[in-house]
Amino acid sequence: MELYLFRQERWQELYNCSKINISDVPLEERYHPINGTIIILLFILFEILYTPCVYSIYKHRELSCYKFLFFIGIVDMAMLFIHGLATGIYCFTSEMFCSHPNLTFILGTLATGLYCMQTCANIFLALDRCADSFSTKISDFFFLGPRTWMWIFCSFLFGIYNFLFISPGLYNGIYMNWFENPYFGYSIEINLNEYVNFVNLWYDLFLAFGFPTIYLFFIVMFCMRLKEIKAIANIEQRKLKITVFIQIAMIIGLNIPSTLVIMQHLPLHKIMVLFGYYVNYFVFGFPPLIYLTCNKTIRTDAKKLLKKTKGLIFKIKINPANSNNTILH
Repeated sequence: MELYLFRQERWQELYNCSKINISDVPLEERYHPINGTIIILLFILFEILYTPCVYSIYKHRELSCYKFLFFIGIVDMAMLFIHGLATGIYCFTSEMFCSHPNLTFILGTLATGLYCMQTCANIFLALDRCADSFSTKISDFFFLGPRTWMWIFCSFLFGIYNFLFISPGLYNGIYMNWFENPYFGYSIEINLNEYVNFVNLWYDLFLAFGFPTIYLFFIVMFCMRLKEIKAIANIEQRKLKITVFIQIAMIIGLNIPSTLVIMQHLPLHKIMVLFGYYVNYFVFGFPPLIYLTCNKTIRTDAKKLLKKTKGLIFKIKINPANSNNTILH
């Protein structure tokens, strides 16, 4: 975004649409109504399910892991508007980057920032759970109380850095996915190194190899403490620890496939690229299904919120009629 805002000449050099003719790629290769319909319907479902979950998580944010989950939930819901709604619409409008370069570039930079916020927060969440499983003292030292918000703020800053300085993924109608190369699919020779930030490349490599290692360590540490947890006399406390572990393990595990971001740097078949898109889409949209399935508290809060919403809608429907009667009489 910094390039777009303050160095327009350089931006025009890298993203010059005069080099191509959009119609060189036939419309039928860019028009994907079935995928667009599926993506938009999933977007609506994910947003509806995520809203009460985020509300419930915020209510119970006294746990450090819930603070991370609240932040991740907000970022996920924002990301779904780009990775879900915008992509779904683009499937209908047969977009390539040069169809609407300014809008697509802005959406791409936002998505890049949000993606890095989310993945960075998930790394800190995994480290938080590792520390909690390894030593309460270590966990308290790094993550007790407001210290958790410090790590969340670091995730936010990392996202802002990527928003400002990293070349974004740009929608490509041929592959129905977002790529750093704006001319992907056209017969144009470019220097890809001009679009790749090596901080981002190393981060992608860390996600592909380092993040799964942290996740594996988290699972091993919990299994080592399982006997100790089962010996806890307080049944509610014991259930809480096991439930939190299952949720966090599934949420963090769900992010392991997001390492498919490495496909930006590898030659892959179109089917694999589309598969990678849906995997990443579910990374952002599937968590509420995990919460509602595994967490009784979140399920209960969701039901209460649904009842309140129904009551509010009912009042809105009734009040206009009452007010009209009052005026007439």
